[in-house]
Order: sequence, then C-alpha cells, then structure tokens
Amino acid sequence: MIRVLIAEDQTILREAYLHALQIAPHIAVVASVADGETAVEGAEHLQPDVALLDIQMPKLNGIEAAKQIRAALPHIGIVLFSHHSQRQYAEAFLRDGTAGKAYLLKTTLNEPAELVRAIEVVADGGAILAPEIQDELLHLASARPQAQLNQLTRREQEVLGLMAEGYTNSAIAQHLSVSERTVESHVNNIFSKLNLTSEATHNPRVMAVLLFLQAGQ
Repeated sequence: MIRVLIAEDQTILREAYLHALQIAPHIAVVASVADGETAVEGAEHLQPDVALLDIQMPKLNGIEAAKQIRAALPHIGIVLFSHHSQRQYAEAFLRDGTAGKAYLLKTTLNEPAELVRAIEVVADGGAILAPEIQDELLHLASARPQAQLNQLTRREQEVLGLMAEGYTNSAIAQHLSVSERTVESHVNNIFSKLNLTSEATHNPRVMAVLLFLQAGQ
C-alpha cells in the first residue's frame, strides 16, 4: 500500500485528486490539507510514502514545502503540480536531485492512470517530468555543445536509456542483473563523458537524460 498526503489549497482540486486515486486499490490517502505549512507538519507526523503538492499554496509554496519535507524524510516521493510549464520552477525543484520526484501539470488529472503511475514511480525512487517541461529543458539543452553520445559504450547507452525511462540505479541493477555499484560506475562514466558534473547548472541525471532524448536514442 502506498500512503499519500495531498496538499492543495483549492477544495475542488483536492476532491479531484481523491477521486482520481480511488481507481487504485494499492494507494491510500492519509491526509488532505490546504497549505504548505500543514503539508510539512502532516508529512512529518504521518510519514507518508508520497506527497502530492500544489506549487502555489498559501503560507508555504510547493517547492519550499518539498525541500522541508525531504529534509525531514529523505526517502519520501514528491509529486509537484503546476498549472503551467514554468521551466524555472522545474529547475528549482530538481536542482538538488531527481530521485523520487515528479513535476506534472494539472491536466494530468484528466488521465487518472497517469497520476497513479507518477505516484508509483516516485514511491520507487524514480523521476517523471511532464512532456511540456521536457520540451522546454530540451530546448535549453540544445544550446549546449552537442553531447558526444557516441563516446558511450553500448552498456552505458543501455543504462542511460533506462535512466530516461525513470529507472533508479537500484532498478537498473536488477534489470541488467548487475550490482548497484556497477551501475553507479556506469552512471559516473556517462556524466564524465557528457561533461556533466554535480556542479552543473542543471542536475546531471536530468541533463544526461535530456541529451539522450534529444539525440533520438
């Protein structure tokens, strides 16, 4: 059972989230709150597996609430919702890492199965970006020198492809029947060959995936 906390200041949308999650018997909503501060308090008290956060909330916005929740509960999955594909919000949300994070548009509510999938992915430590956000970040990535993807070994390309599908290092290790340390080595080699470091403007995992997608791999 995946335990979920919902934080959304608009009552009608909170109800929409609840309705959308009723289709999934393996998901249980443990709290539904209307502001960021209460979301942080609720997460610390209830320790859910995933927090759904609206980006614009009173008292504390979704990005700041996510930071505080993650500081207290490092392994909690975060799904951040926005009305618009605002790149700067996505960058701020992802800057300290992508594991267990999803940045989605509220149009996702039109497809409840997509919301359920996002919850499942972040609960397992994976990452999802709305296609519109990916498009904006891909446009930004295109301004960088062309990544030398042909420098990657076949196994490194395979690892990068799985990263693009939202697999965590642990899940990649299981999929390829190798150790997690081996996967970490491949990921570090990918970052090095693509000239992506932890000091880069954008999270290296996200940028590596974007460059991979841009090249049509």
